[in-house]
Parts: sequence; structure tokens; C-alpha cells
Amino acid sequence: MYAAQAGAPEGVTMLWMESTRVGSAARTHMDGSRARLDAAGIPVRAQIFSETSGGGIVGKVRRLLSLVLRARRAAHAGVLVTRWHPFLAFVTPRWFRKGGRVMLLVQGNDASAYETNPWLRRIPGIRRLMTKSLEGASSILCVNGGLVEWVEAERASAAPVPIAVMPSGVSDVFFDASPIDLGEPYVLFFGGLAPWQGIDYMLEARRSAAWPEGLKLLVIGDGEKAQAVRDAEGPGVSWLGPKPPAELARYVAGALVTLCPKSATDSMAKTTTPFKVLESVAAGVPVIATDIPAQVDMLSEGYGLLVDVNEPQDLARAVARIAAEPAVRAELAATARAYAPKCRWTYAAPQLAGAIRALQEDIERR
Repeated sequence: MYAAQAGAPEGVTMLWMESTRVGSAARTHMDGSRARLDAAGIPVRAQIFSETSGGGIVGKVRRLLSLVLRARRAAHAGVLVTRWHPFLAFVTPRWFRKGGRVMLLVQGNDASAYETNPWLRRIPGIRRLMTKSLEGASSILCVNGGLVEWVEAERASAAPVPIAVMPSGVSDVFFDASPIDLGEPYVLFFGGLAPWQGIDYMLEARRSAAWPEGLKLLVIGDGEKAQAVRDAEGPGVSWLGPKPPAELARYVAGALVTLCPKSATDSMAKTTTPFKVLESVAAGVPVIATDIPAQVDMLSEGYGLLVDVNEPQDLARAVARIAAEPAVRAELAATARAYAPKCRWTYAAPQLAGAIRALQEDIERR
């Protein structure tokens, strides 16, 4: 899809090369980035993206090539705001030749790209494309410090550019959502049911004798591990499938606690910033997360509990503590509510605007 805004020749161009189907992380990030630009008063000249995701490897490559061609045709002496993707290596040189600059937003590393899109490994030279897409940036904003370290290592031989951390945000629907009333307390996992999300770990914790008797685990989402959740369904586990954001927010707001049991994979350990953690915080709900380094950093804010990534019973014990000690939950929830304003996309709008305006000034000087 190509959406142009007339009368804004000085505006930035937005490019998202991952599928931005509704409900995906890429779509959430695209919409949030647009909200930041709107809040900062930076006009958007055009948005280039695609909501399709099927068609197998051939269909995906065709979709990407179409986006590359659109982005190359749109190149001008302005700023391209884009989410990192290996195929950017075919786009950014064109923007520089036209006198433009590239504002790169990095939300994941090479391992996350392979985990999410295993077919990328079949493309010859893909590793070099990943590096070149980073080297082609004029300024880079990463979602956390682990990604800054990765980007700096990947760009070690390239000319230095500004690289900084810019926190992620979440949809406004999670703030002040009306809690759904199911008539009984429940623990909630929500999001993609991918192998690295710790689904088997979580289900093993639910089967543990340490899990509070009668406390139900609700699972919202879909993906590769959905069958494992279906197989576990019964009095203690309910799978509700995917939900639209506004309805999901009500389930989050009504939860006793939410779970983020991510595995310690190469893509998760130091570089993940789960939307589900920030969405829970936005709703004022505590989080229990596995103690991989990136989540340790996030929960240092005090809005949740950390558990051993290799010990499912530790998760069960943490759930039991939340259920048995209302004062603990109340303290964590109060911390979440106090931190919640920082989870709005507009919170970091001034930082994004400053980085873009610096590039616009650089264009004008030349």
C-alpha cells in the first residue's frame, strides 16, 4: 500500500518492509511511529507498506521487491524513516544519491529476523545485506541497549553515525481499559504463540503443584504453539484465540497478573522489548517475566517479578505469591500505573523529532 499526503513536500517518508497486517508487532510499531511524528508536528509525505503476508517464499519475495521499487521511486532529498530490514540495502543508496537521509529504527537483531522469517536464510548473501542495511543509515534509534551494542558491532567498519536508545510504546487502548469481569481471578498470557515465547515452559508451570489451586490460565493469541495450548485446555487452561486490541486490553486490565516467559534465544536474551510487558504496565497490571537480560533491565523499574528461565516451578511459585499476597500485587500494580505514562508512543516523540530534524538540517547544509 502507498498512501501519500498532498501538500507536504517537506515531510518525511515512512517505509515498513515487514508485513504490517493488523495486530502484528510491525503494524503496532508503524502506527506508533506515525503517532510520534504527528505529535511532534512532523508531516508525513508518504507511507509505504504492505498488509499482506502469505504466498510462501515466492510471494514474500515479490512483496518485498514491490516495496523496494516503491521506496526507490519515492527517493528524494528528504528523510526516510524506516524500520530495519535486510532489503533496505537495495533502498538506502538510492536515497543518498538523491540527497536524502535515512532515519533507521531498530527493533530486533539478525537472530530475530531469522526466527521470525526462517526463509530469509535461503537468500544468497543475506548476511551481507543485513550489515549493509545498517551501514546505510544516517541516524539510528534502537529500542534498548542490547540492540545498540549489536548495531555498533555490525557497523564497526562503517563511518560513525548517531546511535541511541529510544523506548518503545503501546497502543492507547491499553490505557484506562475497562477490565473484563469473568467472575473469577485469572492469569493471562497474550501475544504470538511462537516457540521462543516460552509456551511449553508456561504450561509446565501451570501443571506444577506450586501453581495455586483453581487459578485459571487464560491464553490469547495464535501461532505455531497453538496446538500445545489446545492440548492443555481443561479446567485450568483456556485458549481464547486472537482478540482485537480493544477487546484484548480489557482482558489485560482484568488479569491478576500477566506472564512473559520468553526463552533465552539469541534474538531474545539481550535485545527483546516485549510489547506484552509494556501493554500490561499501561493497563496497570503486574508482570511475571523470565530473567533473560533484556527483561531483567525492563523489570528493574519494579512493576513485576522475575523468575528463573530454566525453572518452570519458579514461575508457578511467583504466581502463587501474587495470588496469596494482595499487598505485593497492589505495590507492583501501583508501580506499573506510575510508570505507565512512559509507555505512550508520544512520550518519545520529542526524541524522534530531534533526530529527524538534525537530518533535515544536514540536508539543508549540503
